[in-house]
Amino acid sequence: MKLFDGGRAPNPRRVRVFLAEKGLEVPLVPVDMGALE
Repeated sequence: MKLFDGGRAPNPRRVRVFLAEKGLEVPLVPVDMGALE
């Protein structure tokens, strides 16, 4: 599983918090919203 993260987007932030609470690590794929990725 990969987590696509747009920096300030609220939904990936919630997932990151959940994963941290559970002690899980998932590869993060940064997405640049300004570049319309």
